[in-house]
Amino acid sequence: MTRRKARILLLLTATLPWVIMLSTNIALGTPTGEWLPDQCSRACHNRGCSHDPVLSDALTGDDGMFGLAVHGLYGMGSLSGLSSFEGYGAANLAVFCALWPAGMLTLIGVGLRQRTRLSELRRAS
Repeated sequence: MTRRKARILLLLTATLPWVIMLSTNIALGTPTGEWLPDQCSRACHNRGCSHDPVLSDALTGDDGMFGLAVHGLYGMGSLSGLSSFEGYGAANLAVFCALWPAGMLTLIGVGLRQRTRLSELRRAS
């Protein structure tokens, strides 16, 4: 794999998820804020689910992965000096919109760089 091809793949990897997300949001519109008895909606995100969850408590419960993530974000947000709600929002944005994507993109870049280097070494031998 050439360096040029690796850069193009890295650029596609960085932009393709955003294109898919924006296309989905445009095609499907904003999720409903009304409570739906048979599925989670924006109302569940804003006010909590008042129906039986489909997924197990290990994932969706307050003691499960979702609850641990929310408590962790509130904890990180409390370190910011902002109000509880604003700190949670800032931590949520920092982790899921900046740190996590940057980390994943970095790992993809490292993988592409290693693949390019191995390809060059194979050609040289």
